[in-house]
Amino acid sequence: MKKLNAKKCVECGLCKNDCPVYRALLRETVSPRGKAKLIKKEMAENIMFLCTLCGACTQNCPYNIDLEIEKMREKIAEEGNDPEANKRLIKRIRKNGNPYVPTEEEKIGRFGVKKL
Repeated sequence: MKKLNAKKCVECGLCKNDCPVYRALLRETVSPRGKAKLIKKEMAENIMFLCTLCGACTQNCPYNIDLEIEKMREKIAEEGNDPEANKRLIKRIRKNGNPYVPTEEEKIGRFGVKKL
C-alpha cells in the first residue's frame, strides 16, 4: 500500500499509544497526531526533534500515513532553526568524532579550567 503524507492524516489518534515519546511525556503536541496537525498548518517546529524515528506511528496507522519527520527536520535545519543541542552534537562530531565528548570550549565554559 502506498504511504500517504501527513496532510492526509484524519487525526484518529490510533498512533498515539504506540509513540514512545508520547507515552513518556503524555503531551498531545509530541504525539504523531500533534505533529501531523503542525505539518498541516505548515508549522515546522523544533517539536519534530522530539521523535525517536522508531516508525511505530507509520506501522500502526490504519491509513498508512508517513509523517516524514526526517524531511521536516532537514527543512528546519536548512532554515537554521535546529535546536542548540543538535548544533552542539554536530560540532562535537566534527571536532572529536564523538557526540558525547565535549569540545575544549565547552569544558572551559562549564568548569572554568583551561587545558595545561
